[in-house]
Amino acid sequence: MAKSEEEKLMKLKAFAERTLENHRHPHIGEFFKRCADEEAPVFDPSYMLTEKTFYRAPRRRDLNGLDIACLGLPMDVSAPYHGGQKFAPDALREASHNHGPIHDRWNVIPFDMCNIADYGNVDFSRPHDTEQTVEDIYNAICEIDDADVVPFSVGGVHTVSHPVLKALGRKEPIGLIHIDAHADTMTGDMQGEDLSDGAVFRNAVLDQGIDPNRTVQIGIRGFATHYWDFSHDSGMRVITMDDFDEMGLPAVIAEVHKVIGDGPCYLTLDSDGIDATYLPGTQLPEPFGLTSREVRNLIRGFRGIDMVGADIVELCPLVDVRGTSANLMSALGFEILTLLSEARVKRTGTINKTHWPKY
Repeated sequence: MAKSEEEKLMKLKAFAERTLENHRHPHIGEFFKRCADEEAPVFDPSYMLTEKTFYRAPRRRDLNGLDIACLGLPMDVSAPYHGGQKFAPDALREASHNHGPIHDRWNVIPFDMCNIADYGNVDFSRPHDTEQTVEDIYNAICEIDDADVVPFSVGGVHTVSHPVLKALGRKEPIGLIHIDAHADTMTGDMQGEDLSDGAVFRNAVLDQGIDPNRTVQIGIRGFATHYWDFSHDSGMRVITMDDFDEMGLPAVIAEVHKVIGDGPCYLTLDSDGIDATYLPGTQLPEPFGLTSREVRNLIRGFRGIDMVGADIVELCPLVDVRGTSANLMSALGFEILTLLSEARVKRTGTINKTHWPKY
């Protein structure tokens, strides 16, 4: 073998023997080493884990020193079509083990920026009582917000977003980015009660949780288009799917940054915003929607916005064949978790790493 070929082979062997702790990105290698030292279950096979948590974060109820609380809102009362969304938090927990902990595009690690935990599910005192369930969610989010912790919620029907926004907007209304097929601003009599997933953001405006002039709704389409007068009348920026196609992704992202500005903002992602071809496991599938890649790129385009909370809703595991919808939503959830972590560090000016207790 020629000397040059031998030297080349030696280099390749050295690369092949390099451990994860000697990663070509030093901060990633340090993270691998820290996980090994703490015996964190971050890279263990999913089937070996005895406890399923969101993105393998440690499970804890103590809010002291926490930055981001991932929590389940297992609510499907008030669903107009069919139930089953109450099973979504656990489905997302399991599917989330396939995503993260390192962002594949930006090489950032949420667990190296923020102290993140799986807070568990909110306890409902009367789970079949819509009004009481909404009140239970409101009280839970108030407690999390009062501890200066960012909530990242997994629902549940979209009704869950109303009490979350009401809680986060107690000091002043916040901005909203809303990805959905439906604007959810119909009058209460449309579904027979004021608290429903068809009136979520009308209620959030009336309760001064969100500022309609700093609200953008993206992907709106379908048979219910004429129910959303409140969105237009109140000053929300409604970007229908036809608008999205005509404007193009970069222009939509620019419009979102323009409307939201520098103030605090919440992101809510309804699974039916995504075309049912990509995500069939939802309550009200609407054709002609966003592709999975378009939604991912939309979320990535929101980088730099001051996000103070987020949720993903309306996943219905009962109609999710082979878990493909849960897998997609959990992948998008990791994109959101990354944005929440970066926004938290920018807002506080501090880094507060996640640590895993040794069991």
